[in-house]
Amino acid sequence: MDAVGDGAYGRGAAQLLLTAAALAALLWSWERSLVKLMTSPDGSTLQAAEPAGKESSPGFGGRFLPGGRTGTVIERSLRYVRRDPKTKAAWVTSLAIGLIVPVFNALQGTGTVYFACFAAGMLGIQMYNQFGQDTSAFWMVATTISTTRDAYEELRARALALLVITLPYTALVTVVTAALVGDWRALPEALGLSFALLGAMLATGAVTSVRFPYSIPQDSAHKNVAPGQAGLAWISILGGMVAAALLCAPLIALTIWLHVADGRGWLWLVLPLGAAYGALISWAGVRWAAPQRRHDCRRS
Repeated sequence: MDAVGDGAYGRGAAQLLLTAAALAALLWSWERSLVKLMTSPDGSTLQAAEPAGKESSPGFGGRFLPGGRTGTVIERSLRYVRRDPKTKAAWVTSLAIGLIVPVFNALQGTGTVYFACFAAGMLGIQMYNQFGQDTSAFWMVATTISTTRDAYEELRARALALLVITLPYTALVTVVTAALVGDWRALPEALGLSFALLGAMLATGAVTSVRFPYSIPQDSAHKNVAPGQAGLAWISILGGMVAAALLCAPLIALTIWLHVADGRGWLWLVLPLGAAYGALISWAGVRWAAPQRRHDCRRS
């Protein structure tokens, strides 16, 4: 558009064709990557087919993760990300879109450092429908949950597993966005808002995973919701996202007030407040959802 506005119609047409070709190549590469993720063999199957005498290397959890149920659940959740095709595809999509939206807007000159919160929102969605992602393994998990404490530790460990990936990635996207838009002064408040939103998404994800679980069919590469359960999926995801935004309202209001009241010297406080608020609200969401999870497992 800029070239055509200057009368350089040939250059404008060439840029348009180049953009269309780049978009076509990107979509083709994206489709091939997703198809490969959805159709590649399960890592656990390949591992089981190895010779019996071959010793496997110690797992990640044995070296770095805590013991007990927490470490076991974290390691299991991280293995799902690597082995399960649908879980892997969902993570790849969230990671890519969470980076593309703020970075592309920044490169086009229309971005702001606050767009980095989009990464926290996209990654927080992975907390939704936690037990539906277990598919047939849900019954194995259900048999190990007999008390509210067991349910709390299960949900807490799943949230911690997500934080292993989402927390550093959210910080990375925020820093990259701030560098591209050249607004380093807004970095602390953007990080604080991102951490608060991530915590709110984990909290609402824990609650909706318990209140509105839905099945994910494994016999179809193109369907992520079982027939007749689309309404549950919409309630879980959209309702949870709206609730997460409302839960972040106090911190958003504080940030706006500091800007309006010319309190820019205090905006750095949004970072520790956002981190603390996100941790508190995610803990509250997990604690609230745990009793219902125990009740459902006992009933099952």
